[in-house]
Amino acid sequence: MKLAFIRHLKKESGAIGIKTLIAAVASGLFQGATIGVINSAAENVEEGGLNFRYFTLFILCISAFIVMKKYALSNTIAIVQKIITDVRIRISDKIRRSSLVKFEQMGKTQIYTIFTSNTESLLDASRSIGEAGPSLIMTVFCFTYIAFISTRAFLLIAAMTACAVFLYLISHKSVMADLHESIVKETQFFEALNQLLNGFKEVKINEKKSQDLYENHIRKMAVESQELKGRTETRFVGNFIFAYAFFYILVAAIVFILHQISAISSHEVISLVSIVLFVSGPLSMVVGALPSLAKANVAIEKLRELEEYLDAADDSRFTASRSPIGRKRLFEKIVLSQASFTYSDEKGLRIFSMGPIDLTVNRGEILFLSGGNGSGKSTLLRVLTGLYYPESGEVYYDSIRVDETNYAHYRNLFSVIFTDFHLFDRLYGLENVDEETIYDLLDSMQLNGKTDFADGRFTNTNLSTGQRKRLAMITSCLEDKPIFVFDEVAADQDPIYREYFYTTFLAELKSKGKTVIAATHDDRYFHIADRLIKMECGKIVSIE
Repeated sequence: MKLAFIRHLKKESGAIGIKTLIAAVASGLFQGATIGVINSAAENVEEGGLNFRYFTLFILCISAFIVMKKYALSNTIAIVQKIITDVRIRISDKIRRSSLVKFEQMGKTQIYTIFTSNTESLLDASRSIGEAGPSLIMTVFCFTYIAFISTRAFLLIAAMTACAVFLYLISHKSVMADLHESIVKETQFFEALNQLLNGFKEVKINEKKSQDLYENHIRKMAVESQELKGRTETRFVGNFIFAYAFFYILVAAIVFILHQISAISSHEVISLVSIVLFVSGPLSMVVGALPSLAKANVAIEKLRELEEYLDAADDSRFTASRSPIGRKRLFEKIVLSQASFTYSDEKGLRIFSMGPIDLTVNRGEILFLSGGNGSGKSTLLRVLTGLYYPESGEVYYDSIRVDETNYAHYRNLFSVIFTDFHLFDRLYGLENVDEETIYDLLDSMQLNGKTDFADGRFTNTNLSTGQRKRLAMITSCLEDKPIFVFDEVAADQDPIYREYFYTTFLAELKSKGKTVIAATHDDRYFHIADRLIKMECGKIVSIE
């Protein structure tokens, strides 16, 4: 059986883990000693009086057992809670450092599913391990005590136990295969569910799409996941019942077989039976903890795989702490030289290619990108802003070549609103923002009465698409970056605001020395731009 969870506990727990282990061992020993004291006291019952010696030993052992077990159990849960917190913080940090391409390839649904469900499995395992650890120590103690009573009894019990464990492990190995497959099906279910949640309007209006998504994906994945989980849990239960029935078989072997192979008194048989019956409870806890431990092992493996993927996706690990780009906010030009980028599917087959592109963006100009859907405008903007690395070609910030050592500094020069933007309700990264400025921007964006700013956040983000874009533009203005990138921001706006955006808003940005790069279909306002770049099939076809 893999012990990834136990090894991870050992690695992450440090000094407190050693103390917890010592307490768990002591708890099991004191619990076993309690059985020995009770058994010895039963053999030396004094008529008409209390055996103070054994009674005192019993009180000491049971008290020590309670204290040690509580300490071990509480610490185990605390250690796992800390591990879960550390994992959540560490993975969150790795997610924000990963490249956009790798993030998109994995998908946020898969990341979220691995992130949430597996951390809960660790917490469930911590409770089980906290109970099972001392019980296992106590079981070992009791088996040692059995050896003290009768060597042949110990050998018989050990042989039967070894056979039972061997059969259990054979069954457990096949159960693990079903457990892994059930996790895959559960991830597929959440991916389909995410399609429903994100595409609710489209599903609501199209009955065939709704039926297909529900019947052939959501329902199918849910049923398959349920069947696998049910089969897995049933086999876990079967293993538990097998272990539980084994104790009765063990008792029968002591009663019916042991005296056939060893000269043993009835008094010793009764002692052995009482010990085995007593140890059946703690050992059942050990067996009952195995399913939780198995799930925790899978969880650790999945989390490890996620971390390894994110480590490989980290595009900031070579970033220099200081860069001329970070200090040089006033640039003269940004140059793309023969830059290209290709989208590929999971099999590595090319889906869409952009480039090679030669383009110069001058400081303080307004640059419009036009072209049909799929022409490559958004891809070009992602390459231009450093979210995608060009597969070939170069990006220059004045005379400075943009590479993996300074991409993070380069990206920080841009304030970007893409078509698939996320609207944050808080002004993350901004400090000491003048609220009067926010209210003025809300007024100019015609959002007064739609939302407000209080306690460091916008009070309402449940707005229309056009209003959400305007609220995102307020955040963009407050960030006050040297370069503004807008991907179809004027789309979904009413004619009055569209006029304001092109004739007033962009002019104000230019008057402040800002550089504006906007993807747009509004040919009525093409004259606003200093230059108009037209794209088709991933290439620039004209610059006007």
